[in-house]
Amino acid sequence: MPDQRHLRVLEAAEALTVMVLGAAERVDGHLAPGIRGQLLRATSSISANIAEAAGLGTQVNFLRQLRIALASANEVGSHLRVLRSSGALDGLTVARLDATRRVVCKMLVGLIAAIESRLAEAAPADGRRRRRSS
Repeated sequence: MPDQRHLRVLEAAEALTVMVLGAAERVDGHLAPGIRGQLLRATSSISANIAEAAGLGTQVNFLRQLRIALASANEVGSHLRVLRSSGALDGLTVARLDATRRVVCKMLVGLIAAIESRLAEAAPADGRRRRRSS
């Protein structure tokens, strides 16, 4: 399993979280009630799931957590669109945050594809699971 200190996607996700934390202070809660908190939770969930993934021990578990992180990144995109559409956060800030979010998504998709490829290569040709030896 990769060491979480060496995962570039984790660094990018943490940078996104810091950016969102700064921007969240400018969200007009009257125009989009509740979205600010959801945005903060979803954004912090991205890096938290990546960090958790790195310590799970198996490629399958690593992959599962990365998919959860990607789902959270997609949720952040939805919250950002609502904030922009409602006028609760200015379009320039939303565009900057969403550009960073998209980079994180691309990194996650690439990492997920690489792991899926490794798992497919390691699978037996007949599709059956290998037994673990004790």
